[in-house]
Amino acid sequence: MTSLPDSLDVDLGAPELLGRIQGDTFTVTIQRPEKKNSVTADGYHGIKRAAMIVADEPELNFLVITGAGDAFCAGGDMNALGNPDRRWDAFTESYDGTPFETLGKIPKLVVCAVNGIALGGGLVMTLFADLVVASERARFRVPDLTRGVYEAFVAARLPQRMGTLRANHLIYGNDWITAADAERLGLVGKVVAHHRLQDEVDALLERVRKTGPAARAAVKREMARALPPVDVTGYWSSIGTSEQIEAFTAFLQKRSPQWQVCHDRDAFVQTRRPAWLPADERE
Repeated sequence: MTSLPDSLDVDLGAPELLGRIQGDTFTVTIQRPEKKNSVTADGYHGIKRAAMIVADEPELNFLVITGAGDAFCAGGDMNALGNPDRRWDAFTESYDGTPFETLGKIPKLVVCAVNGIALGGGLVMTLFADLVVASERARFRVPDLTRGVYEAFVAARLPQRMGTLRANHLIYGNDWITAADAERLGLVGKVVAHHRLQDEVDALLERVRKTGPAARAAVKREMARALPPVDVTGYWSSIGTSEQIEAFTAFLQKRSPQWQVCHDRDAFVQTRRPAWLPADERE
């Protein structure tokens, strides 16, 4: 089998992705700054495709994911669901429509070079990466519950990174956290000066190259055994519900969502109210 060229551009099937092999490293740059580097279904599939290329090719050791401009990745593009130019068949692979678990499973190391804001799927990629280096300008947020989506990937990985209580504050509180706070909480491995991000990643990979590739793969595999499985079925079941549709509609209309109250248990609850409700308040 012939060797790969030292430098090679790779078509990942999504216009927002720039794929380039340089030596033993495959770098994927999300370049959609006008949309804060949100990715389409094709974009998610392209990232997965890059991961599988790195997994297959014996001369490749690293997959580096980064963004162009001021954003790393703002997650999935909610406006791109009906894109008529979509190349990937998202219908038949819906349960496997995101690249996150693939990033965690391949035997090579995945590195996120977080150059700016990371939220939604952008943050999830950092949770499934092996190494995360962040610019001092990076910020992180988990907005998924405001979209009515059960973010199973975050629920399965964020508590393991920072502890359950801190994860709760980030998930339910829906707050932005700075790069410095992300490092303190264990969400990123290192924060560096913005203009030094690429140099710092290069230096980190140079140190990693001194370790045995087979041993690295074994360590990654063993560490993954201790992680909880992701409830992908539950995640998919939260897509398309009335709650999720209302949340997405509210987001696109720039208004607060009007959450529906579930009354499925009204008859049962009514039998329990006498135990605590003052008599003059009962019907």
